[in-house]
Amino acid sequence: MPLRSTIIGAATGVALLAGVFGFAVGLPEVVDETDAQVGSDEQQEAVDTTPVLELLPETLLDGALVRFDKIDPQFTVMADEIEGYGGDKLSEVFETDVAVAIYATPDLQAQVAVTIYDGESGLFLQNGPPIPAAMSASADNVTDVVRVGDSVCIGQWSAQALEQGAPPFQVQCQRVVAGRTLNVYATPGLTVEQTAEILDDVAAEGGLE
Repeated sequence: MPLRSTIIGAATGVALLAGVFGFAVGLPEVVDETDAQVGSDEQQEAVDTTPVLELLPETLLDGALVRFDKIDPQFTVMADEIEGYGGDKLSEVFETDVAVAIYATPDLQAQVAVTIYDGESGLFLQNGPPIPAAMSASADNVTDVVRVGDSVCIGQWSAQALEQGAPPFQVQCQRVVAGRTLNVYATPGLTVEQTAEILDDVAAEGGLE
């Protein structure tokens, strides 16, 4: 379900930019230097050494999502500060290079945060493991973990929205490609499938597949 043709506007007003960083990213498995040296010369030459910052596209999905400074120059300083802080903080914590970028639709109805870091991800669940739907029926929010193509996605719905077939209020998808871990956090009103499509576009635009 392409984002560019089926944006689902779900929220009134615009979420705070800082809110897009309320997400967990997969724990990278840092490759041991000794292991990294093992292999043929051909394998070593095939390793992509492009800095992660250079893998972040300026636009996604044929321009349906753009960086905040392209929407309005007044967002430039704020977006740069948030992206820089997020990248520096995650790089420090995970001890590997991490790049962060924030995108939105021109009308600001949907926003996504993209992270790219060196290394492959491990299991990292922001709300713990899933539980049977019947046991979460009385909960205010419901979480589901699904695979969409090459991505694993975690969606969160209000119980009422899930019953009505509405999109999640937030969804996160992650995949590993070419030794990099890509993560997209989207809010609000994007379906799990749309978020996975964004992740595929990040990989394609960054030349990782």
